[in-house]
Amino acid sequence: MAPLISVYYFGEVEIAYWEWLLGGLYVFLLYVSFARTKAIMIKKAPEYQYYVWGMLAKVFGGMAFTLIYFYYYAGGDAAGYYFSALAMRNLAVENPMEYLHQMMGDNSMEAWSKYTLSTAKPLQYLFFEDRTFTVIRLVSVFSFFTFKSFLVTALLVASMSFYGPWACYRTFVSYYPQLYRQLAIAFLFMPSVIFWGSAILKDTFTFSATCWWVHAVDEAFFKRRRLHWNYVGVAISGLMLIAIKPYIFMVLFPATVLWLLYFRVVKVRNLLFRFVLLPIGIVSMVGVSVLVLSRLGSMLDKFALEDALVTIQVTQGDLSNAAAYGKNSFELGEFDGTWTGVLSKFPVAVNAALFRPYLWEARNVMMRLSGLENLWILGVTILAILRAGPRFFVQSLLGTPLLLMTIVFSILFAFIVGVTTPNFGALVRFKIPMVPFYISTMVIVVYLARVKRAMEQRNLKFDLREFRMGTGHIKDIVDVVRRKRKAPAPNKVGQPTGR
Repeated sequence: MAPLISVYYFGEVEIAYWEWLLGGLYVFLLYVSFARTKAIMIKKAPEYQYYVWGMLAKVFGGMAFTLIYFYYYAGGDAAGYYFSALAMRNLAVENPMEYLHQMMGDNSMEAWSKYTLSTAKPLQYLFFEDRTFTVIRLVSVFSFFTFKSFLVTALLVASMSFYGPWACYRTFVSYYPQLYRQLAIAFLFMPSVIFWGSAILKDTFTFSATCWWVHAVDEAFFKRRRLHWNYVGVAISGLMLIAIKPYIFMVLFPATVLWLLYFRVVKVRNLLFRFVLLPIGIVSMVGVSVLVLSRLGSMLDKFALEDALVTIQVTQGDLSNAAAYGKNSFELGEFDGTWTGVLSKFPVAVNAALFRPYLWEARNVMMRLSGLENLWILGVTILAILRAGPRFFVQSLLGTPLLLMTIVFSILFAFIVGVTTPNFGALVRFKIPMVPFYISTMVIVVYLARVKRAMEQRNLKFDLREFRMGTGHIKDIVDVVRRKRKAPAPNKVGQPTGR
């Protein structure tokens, strides 16, 4: 087989024939297990129609990334993470106590010196950086079950990371069961998310953690089910985000607080009380978010509130370096070192994260594929605005707690990524946590507009307040949307307008 890369202490490494056989067996066993679960669950949960296909998309996305970086990029960061994790795995065999000590977070020079020629040593640029060291520790756990195979480890990481998006997908389907096909595209089959969110990378773990966070918050605070399990899910996913990519948590946490507070506000029937409660809720959201993020300052490191401005400037300057990144960089304009200057980039940064690179800006095959996906996202956005109309589009976002959370998270995250990442190669990878949520928002708005139009055609009154908790609780909503226009009649969804 062709050599993968020359790795310090490992020498020339390759993907051997036995790895392909073992990987094929692993995929087969996964397929059998998932197919059996699908057969059991699909009768009561139609979304399980995509259970096997979603898993296979993840697995083959991870395999595609691994092979491309194997043959074309000579390994890249994915190989660096794996072989550093393999060194930790070897350390666990020779010195279990030291391995456990390092699993608790010790990545000092003294810890690195514990590695020997027989264990091999982790790559220093990954070992001594706290964010990447977290990924090494996670991958080292996977490596115990993969017979020291890079390919099989990649497949295991891809398959295990499927459960986060799947759980979040089912959460959204529970609110809008009629949209299980469209939501499957958003969460399970977006090409960029499959490719960049299935490999041995930071993005794979943070994307899955983001999805787990949303699912666990909904289960714990809204549906009130399996409270202890879901509280643990919230804690673990939050800590993983803070440990690997704190800026995701810094956007996701305020959006979640807004979701929780607005859910309480919209349930208040007294308009006067709600009018008073809403600004109090907004102030509380801001206050709680600032307080929590400030208390987490030491954990957020350079992403802490007091250091965020400097981090934005440094990151923006580094990733826009033409000498290092070639023609894949783009300009956002000059930064004057103030928050006012940063906020002035809001429109162009959000546009860049959501819709760029455009097709004519693509310089290679990967960027052209990203350009096609971005063109589709732009088309979905325009379609949602046209189908709903600008007024109802805004009303749907502001009047539905789930949609308010998803659009706030998507737009704020797009701003953070866009303003700090003026490089298309990094941009298409960094933005994947918000892509499913943004697409889901557009899909749901289009559906609500369709329901509104169908009800008005039947002389039924449409009240958005009835749909704030989704459409899952409205049993005859499918008939309302599908049936041809009939004479007005009393209905669970609405009342005749009398026209």
